[in-house]
Amino acid sequence: MSQIRQTRRDFLRGLAAAACCGGVPALFPQLRMIGTALAGTRALTGYKALVCVYLSGGNDSWNMLVPYDAARHAVYATSRGGVYNASGNPGGLALPLPTGSQIPLQTIVDAATTGDVSQYFMHRSLERLAAIYRANKLAFAVNVGPLVRPITMADYATSSNRPPQLFSHSDQENLWHQANTTAGSVRGWGGRSGDIVRSSNANQDLSPCISIAGANRFEIGFNTVPYQMSSSGLTALSGMCNPTPCSGVSATSVRDNALNAMLEASYESDLAGEYAKVFGRGRDLYNLLKAGLDATTLATTFPSGNTLAAQLQTVAKLIKLSRQQNYAARQIYYVRYGGFDLHAGLMSGGNSDHAALLANVDAALGAFWDALGPGDINSRNEVTVFSASEFARTLQSNGSGSDPGWGGVQFAFGGAVNGGRLYSDGGGPISGFPNQSLTAPNNFSRGQMIPGISVDQYAATLAQWLGVTAPADLAAIFPNLAQFGSSNLGFV
Repeated sequence: MSQIRQTRRDFLRGLAAAACCGGVPALFPQLRMIGTALAGTRALTGYKALVCVYLSGGNDSWNMLVPYDAARHAVYATSRGGVYNASGNPGGLALPLPTGSQIPLQTIVDAATTGDVSQYFMHRSLERLAAIYRANKLAFAVNVGPLVRPITMADYATSSNRPPQLFSHSDQENLWHQANTTAGSVRGWGGRSGDIVRSSNANQDLSPCISIAGANRFEIGFNTVPYQMSSSGLTALSGMCNPTPCSGVSATSVRDNALNAMLEASYESDLAGEYAKVFGRGRDLYNLLKAGLDATTLATTFPSGNTLAAQLQTVAKLIKLSRQQNYAARQIYYVRYGGFDLHAGLMSGGNSDHAALLANVDAALGAFWDALGPGDINSRNEVTVFSASEFARTLQSNGSGSDPGWGGVQFAFGGAVNGGRLYSDGGGPISGFPNQSLTAPNNFSRGQMIPGISVDQYAATLAQWLGVTAPADLAAIFPNLAQFGSSNLGFV
C-alpha cells in the first residue's frame, strides 16, 4: 500500500472519530473504524452492560448527599448561604435536616473510613434511589473529579498539576468522557473499553457502544464508535429500501434504484468508498434490529413526559433483545439528561429547579431498575448504571443558584454493586467526606472542592467489572491511573 493511500486511511479514521464527537456533521449512526486493537482480544463469558447516565450542565451533587450530624450539617448550611426559605432566605441553597420518618429511610453510614460513624441523608427527590441504596445495591463515590495526579491546595499553583480548562463545561465533559487529561484526545474510555471487549460479541457488525443521546466522545475508541439511535427507535429511509425486503417502496423506485447503484459501485476515492460502506452497514443494522426491537415489550411502565425515562426504556428493550438474540456479551450504553446548569432558580420550586430535575432522574432510574428485575428482563446482576457530570457546583450561592465547581458526588447501582456504602477515599492526600467549610484546605473560596478521587479511578473500577482487567489495557486507556493510590475503588 502506498504512503499516500495509508495517509488517506488515517485521515478517514480521524474524520470518523471527529464526526462522532461533534467535530464535523455526523455521517451515519453506525461507523466501524479501521485500526488496531489495544492489546489483543479477551474471551469473556456471560453478559454485562454498563449504562452511563450523563447529567449535563454540572449537577449540584452536594445537595444529593448531605451530612446528617448537626455539626457538619451546620458547616454545610453556612457554606451554602443557609437553609433555603422562599420568603426568609431565598438565596440559601442548603437543605434542612430531615425530620420524622424520613431519617431512618435516608440515613447513610460512611463505610469507606474505618470507625466513621458520621451519617448522611439523600435529597428528598431521590426516593427510588434511596430504596435501591437500602437494598445495598447503590453506592456513592464522593468528591470525584478530573485530576492529573493527587493534589492539595498548595500543589494547585503549579499549572501542570491541575487539569486543563477547569470550570469549562465542554472541556470538563471531555475529560470525564476520556477519563484522562490528555489534551487533544478524541477517544473516550467507554469506546476504548469497547475495543477490548468487542471480540467476545457474537455480532461484530453491531457496535458494543450504543448511544440513545447522539454523538459523544465517551464511546469512541480505535475500532469502536457508537451506534446511534433515538429513544423512539429506528427510523426508515424515505422512499428507499432499508434494505430489501421492504414495504411501501416500488420495485421501480428511481430513488431506491439510484441508491443501490451508488452503494454497489466501485470508487477510486477512499472517502467515497468508505462512505458507501458506512451507509450500507447502517442499512444492514436497521434490518437486523428493527423488527426485533419493535416486537420487544416490557412489563414495566416507564413515566411519560420524561426524556430520560424514554431513553432508558429503549436501553432496556435493547438489553432484552440483545440477550434474547445473543447479539453481544458486553455492551456500553450512553444516555443524557440536561438542565443542571442552574446559575439561577436552583431552589425555586418550579418544574426546572434542582429538586424537579432530580425527581425526573429518580423516576426514570426507578423504572429502569424495575425493568431489570424479576418478571421483566431479569438482568439486575448483569447491568451496572453509573452517573457522570462535568462537575459539581459551588457550595456558595450566587444569589439564587450556583456556579461551576470541581469535585462532586456520583452514584452507581446494580445487582453487582457493593452498595449501602459511601466510597470517599481514593488513596490520595484528600480522603474521606470533604470538609465543606469555605476556608477548608481542600476547598476554594466559593466552595469548589478539590477532588479526592479521580475520574480515572472511578472509570477504571467500572471498566474492570466489564472485563478490562489486563494491566496493559488499563494503562493504555487510563494513562494517569498509576498516579493514584488505587486502580479499583471496590464499589462494583
